[in-house]
Amino acid sequence: MLRVVLVDDEQLSLDELSFILSRRSEIEIIGKFLSPLTALEFIKKSKPEIIFLDIEMPEIDGITLAKEICNLDFSVNIIFATVFDKYAIKAFEINVIDYVLKPFSEKRLALTMDKIEGSHNCSKNIRLEQRVLLEQRVLLEKISNAGMVKLALWKDECIFLVHPQDILYCTVINREVFAFTRKATYTTNYTLNQLGNKLINQNFFRSHKSYLVNLDRIYKIVPWFNSTFVLQIEDWKEEVPVSRHYVKEFRRILNM
Repeated sequence: MLRVVLVDDEQLSLDELSFILSRRSEIEIIGKFLSPLTALEFIKKSKPEIIFLDIEMPEIDGITLAKEICNLDFSVNIIFATVFDKYAIKAFEINVIDYVLKPFSEKRLALTMDKIEGSHNCSKNIRLEQRVLLEQRVLLEKISNAGMVKLALWKDECIFLVHPQDILYCTVINREVFAFTRKATYTTNYTLNQLGNKLINQNFFRSHKSYLVNLDRIYKIVPWFNSTFVLQIEDWKEEVPVSRHYVKEFRRILNM
């Protein structure tokens, strides 16, 4: 059995990760912690084989916690499980075994566990894994230095890297988030709030609880009921609403 410790300051994420992992017969979850400092003391005593860490946490962040764990007197597989992709390069510097983005999927976590089991079976696999991590780190640094900002979006069971300015708007339909471009429609595992955080510097605006719109792609603003608006997008049939809750901020941004 592989003994696992989970550390995340959000109870919902902790429960979700625990539920998915507990369905695997080779895993025994021996600890779940909202406090990273409490988790560290437990980890020192229990010496688990696997630790899942969130990154942005109070008390100490996941990067710092991972460094503390790496200085302990036992070998452990550390996986970062976070909503942010901006820490990937730092994670690879610590040589964690994987970097998983929220929201979690059973298929993605299965890949992580297969990777861990493979590294246990063969030292050659460990060397290969380290080489792959290094290559990924170099690639991420090149992307960062070039100023490239792309989103990983899904279509037809494949991942596409899409530039934010190609996205017209994003919306929630039946609890699934869609991103629309002129050429294609994509889905994403991000929530609309998470997308908003990622696109905050890309001139996107949350116009409605279910819509995130690219301000650069609006060509017409139509007054609507109760002092709201509907937005018409360049070369696009569907309209995007601006609800009353967001109207004041929308007017301020556009100096209306």
